[in-house]
Amino acid sequence: MTKIHRTVGLTVLILAALAAFGATGFAQAALAPSIDGTISAISGTLVTLTLADGTSRSVTLQGSTMVLARQVATLDAITAGDAVGVAARRDNNALVATNINIFAPRMWDIVRKGQFPMADGQTMTNAVVAQSVKGVRGRTLTMKLTEGITSISVPDEVPIHRLVALTTSSLAVGLHVVIRGSANADGTFTAASVSFDQSPKG
Repeated sequence: MTKIHRTVGLTVLILAALAAFGATGFAQAALAPSIDGTISAISGTLVTLTLADGTSRSVTLQGSTMVLARQVATLDAITAGDAVGVAARRDNNALVATNINIFAPRMWDIVRKGQFPMADGQTMTNAVVAQSVKGVRGRTLTMKLTEGITSISVPDEVPIHRLVALTTSSLAVGLHVVIRGSANADGTFTAASVSFDQSPKG
């Protein structure tokens, strides 16, 4: 799988965790069509995106546009009290993680909390971590739900990312992004969300 396809796929998982917010803009961002490419120019709220086929697309940013940077993280970075979203498959009635996102505090304020099925048959769990354990039987996250707790095993190869909420001022020429929003009749695009990979600082 190419880096671009990984970015698009994991962005879909991130937004699936956000799909049923009370906040309408974020819910729309999760369901909207997407385009991905490299920023070639920025002029105020207008961004020019160069797509994989070499064509250009004009994208309009809004005051409500959500900007998310995704940083690679490890299970060691998750501690009790962190809010995380875990996509998991079921194996003999046990949950096995396939993807983990550590939410920015701003995101946790509006994310749908709890455990619910995803369209692909997996289970999404958005909850606060009660305990993260590394042991001889593998790695386990114990998460607090309204109705109790749930434990999810974490295989070594599971991708883990920290999501950082930023502003549109963090966008720059040369940055590869995935943009979700709405296509306009004149061929331009209006952005509900912009996401991109970012190396952790420090």
